Amino acid sequence: KYPGDIETYIYQPTDFILSIVNAYDKRKLEIERNNSHLKLNKGVQDILSQKVIIGESPAIQKLKKQIQQFASTNANILIIGQSGTGKELVAANIHYLSKRNLENFVPINCSCIPRELIESELFGFEKGSFTDARESRQGLFERANGGTIFLDEISEFPLIAQSKLLRVLEDGQIDKIGRKKSYKVDVRVIAATNKDLETMVSQKKFREDLYYRLNVLRIYISSLKERPEDIPILVKHYLKQYSFKMGRAEPEIDASAMEILIDYPWPGNVRQLQNVVQRMLFMSGSKITESEVFDAVGSFSHSASKEDFTQNFSKDNILPLRQIERTFRRSYFKFVRENSKTDADAAHKLGLAPPNYHRICKELDLK
Repeated sequence: KYPGDIETYIYQPTDFILSIVNAYDKRKLEIERNNSHLKLNKGVQDILSQKVIIGESPAIQKLKKQIQQFASTNANILIIGQSGTGKELVAANIHYLSKRNLENFVPINCSCIPRELIESELFGFEKGSFTDARESRQGLFERANGGTIFLDEISEFPLIAQSKLLRVLEDGQIDKIGRKKSYKVDVRVIAATNKDLETMVSQKKFREDLYYRLNVLRIYISSLKERPEDIPILVKHYLKQYSFKMGRAEPEIDASAMEILIDYPWPGNVRQLQNVVQRMLFMSGSKITESEVFDAVGSFSHSASKEDFTQNFSKDNILPLRQIERTFRRSYFKFVRENSKTDADAAHKLGLAPPNYHRICKELDLK
């Protein structure tokens, strides 16, 4: 006997075709999703390849280990280090190695935002909330939602806004100007400073409760002066990088020239070293000598360091007297020339006849 509705039991050829089409569309969507994910991951890897932390010293090895450890958590981080040590670079590495790496990384220099605008910049505002609010605007915390916000120079954060930042850290709520209800955000906060926040807390210049909220995990970045063994690695890295950008062959650097760079105190840290390397490339040919190094570094000696460059001797690297004499003579000649109206005036101050003055300048490669 046949069932009552026999048509449902009769095989339909179109069912087979539809099954194939549906399977094809499903597979196509899966491939597109996987390709999108691969592209995003490749984008993250490309960013990380451009934000490499250079160095092999124990301090840098410890720093790299901390970055790997802290990237796996969502806890707030406080980065401490001098200006130019690469605090934003460390924060970016933490973000792009974390599970939040496909979301926004929003860096902010708190010292660059006017105090009267810092609240509207960070938390946003609604249309009509004040005179110039012609349209609603997202705050930086909203843009960083799901990702990471980096607050550089957190010590410059005004006390009035610190209470609102504390609320974001405690329960993820931001108070948008002109909005009655709070807005929920999921943001990881990484803060950085080159000042002693504990002293600022004791002086009532920084909120104690905010300090402890930020200082869950702590990273200290050593100054370049504390890790001189990294200087040759950094110099060679930036020589290669900037030579490529300038479209020229990478020059060699004399061992004695490298020693000058190693002995220099680097008050501006890695940022200053990058500038010095670029200057050396502009002034040098196929080889970088002591003369080019001194020209590049010496221009910082009076403005960036209270100590004279020639006084930074190293007991582990005693240089020949002739080399030190030439370095001092060149430094002093350059200083006198910079503080004289004409070459004749400089020769007079040095107690030299003009022909002798010009001869010595030529010997010292001072044009």
